Amino acid sequence: MTENAEWDKAITYEKFLKNARENIELMKARYNDLQLNETDLDTLKGIQNNIKILVIGTERCNDTAGNLPILAKMVDTSTKLQLRILDADANVEFHQHYKVNGKRKTPVLLFLNQDYEELCRWVERPNAAYKLINEGTIQSVEDRKAELKKLYSDPEIQRQSLNEFLRLILRADFILGRK
Repeated sequence: MTENAEWDKAITYEKFLKNARENIELMKARYNDLQLNETDLDTLKGIQNNIKILVIGTERCNDTAGNLPILAKMVDTSTKLQLRILDADANVEFHQHYKVNGKRKTPVLLFLNQDYEELCRWVERPNAAYKLINEGTIQSVEDRKAELKKLYSDPEIQRQSLNEFLRLILRADFILGRK
C-alpha cells in the first residue's frame, strides 16, 4: 500500500525536530538519554538487508514524541536502516489506510523493503503503556496526556519500545532473507 510518493514526502528525523513546535526538548532528551547496550548494538549492526521505516505521526502526539527518539537512535547506529516521518495531519488520506478499531492512531511505523512494500508494522504505543493507560483509572484526556509524558520517561517503558522495535526490525530482516 505504501508508495514511493509517501516516502518522498516524508522528512528525516532531524528535519522533523527542526520543524516541530511541541515536545522538542522532550524528544531531544529522550534521544540523548537512551542507552543502547552491547546486545542492542550488535543486533542493529547485524542487520543484513536495507529496511526503510516510515513513521506516520505528529510532534504533538505524546506517543510519537515518546517513541520516535528511540527509533531514531536505533536507526543512527545502523547503516542498513533509513527513517522518514510523514505528517499524519497533512496526509490524512494515506493515514486512513492504517486505522485501528476505526480510528487513526499515531504513530504508525511501517517497516518497508526497497520497493516500499510493507513487511510489518507497529502502532501507537508499547504493550506496557497500553496496559497502564487502559486500566480505566485515568478519566480525562488531559490526565491521560500527562500520564503518557511521564510514562515515556520511564526507562522500562523505553526499553519495551526498543525491544518491540528490535523484534520488528529483525523480523523484516528475516522476511527479506538473511545470509
